[in-house]
Amino acid sequence: MCRLFLSCGADVTQRNKEGQTALDCCAYGSNVWTALTTNKKLTDARRGRDRCGERMLSRDISRGYEAIPITCVNGVDSEPCPQNFKYIPDNCVTSPLDIDKDITHLQHCSCTDDCSSSTCMCGQLSLRCWYDSDGRLPLDFCQREPPVLFECNHACSCWRTCRNRVVQKGLRARLQLFRTQTMGWGVRAMQDIPQGTFICEYVGEIITDAEADKRENDSFLFTLDNKVKEVHCIDARLFGNIGRFINHLCEPNLLAVRVFTMHQDLRFPRIAFFSSRSIKAGDHIGFNYGDHYWRVKSKYFSCQCGSVKCRHSASCREKVPDDDP
Repeated sequence: MCRLFLSCGADVTQRNKEGQTALDCCAYGSNVWTALTTNKKLTDARRGRDRCGERMLSRDISRGYEAIPITCVNGVDSEPCPQNFKYIPDNCVTSPLDIDKDITHLQHCSCTDDCSSSTCMCGQLSLRCWYDSDGRLPLDFCQREPPVLFECNHACSCWRTCRNRVVQKGLRARLQLFRTQTMGWGVRAMQDIPQGTFICEYVGEIITDAEADKRENDSFLFTLDNKVKEVHCIDARLFGNIGRFINHLCEPNLLAVRVFTMHQDLRFPRIAFFSSRSIKAGDHIGFNYGDHYWRVKSKYFSCQCGSVKCRHSASCREKVPDDDP
């Protein structure tokens, strides 16, 4: 039956509601697994030939730490696959930060359904349960000032398959690290992605704001400003995931949302990227780094996003007087 479907051109990348493909569901080493694996290799090879001149540098930069492999290609120059950082799937610390992970401190729900009702405590913390049955944010989700999301946690009574668990399940979108013409490394989608889909987290080393000020290279800092006194940052320079390679786009297709999963220490939200509009396979993905970033960095380089609406290119900077003394 499997061979029949494959011979008819069945798409083995289709996912069920749990985000699993047929390859994820079958037994490792079985005849079905072998057939699906062979089909995937042939399909990937054809796609590789379609991208003329691109060299495959890594079949998975995460080294198996992500559920979905992240390939790395370069068709621009001789730059090798980045090796100057350690890929990690979750945030890490290198000095004590006293993150409150006490399970008895977690607000949690007592739901026996899929946590889609208005009585779900975790949904109430987020103003409502935002995820739909496909795990996506709705079209009316506020992108200008996104609400903080509180997913269900291990203190909840609901099943792990409930609707309010998306970010904690990890990366499910097919992404690729690729060498761009003008922006160094970048990330592109390898599948069509509907609006509101979780893409990946921004993962790195959690540090204090004071420690961030001491570090010479601030290119990979993401501030965790969650309206609390103690400000912390994520530094993805030495430890990070695919999120560290996501570029600035003046017309972004990603939205950064603060999310809490297995702890609710408001000083340390997770940073999750969701698609802010529909994304096509092959599209360069990026988010808006913000005006503050460009006020500092425009002294050293300009935006190369190439958009007709670019606000931080060299020509745009020439039109805007420098406000700094």
